[in-house]
Amino acid sequence: MVFPSLAPIAGVRLAAFAAGIRYTGRDDLMLAELTPGSTIAGVFTRSLTAGAPVLWCRDCLPGGTVRGIVVNSGNSNVFTGRAGTELVEQTAVTAARLLVCEPREIFISSTGVIGEPPPADKIIGALPQIASRLSPDG
Repeated sequence: MVFPSLAPIAGVRLAAFAAGIRYTGRDDLMLAELTPGSTIAGVFTRSLTAGAPVLWCRDCLPGGTVRGIVVNSGNSNVFTGRAGTELVEQTAVTAARLLVCEPREIFISSTGVIGEPPPADKIIGALPQIASRLSPDG
């Protein structure tokens, strides 16, 4: 499959990285950095079983500002209990340190296998590497 080239978006830098979350050699972690002062809106599931990233984003959304978005694939952070909540918090704190902002300005998304916590060490460990790759055409 071939995707068309997209023009860079002013104020956005992106990077994808193969962190080995579920498979080797596939980009499975994405970081987006947005210009300070960027705003964000959200629409969320009405499910009473929303995952940790959804709960985090719902809680952060009233702040209205965003500096970073972290997305992983391979393991969805749903039905993962305390481990899933801790991963979201660690991800936000780590990304915020790298992007020089507050953790509540980091929004998290996760997709993949349900009920199996994503590997925190691989996600947290890859964030500094992916941050160094951020670019307007990432």
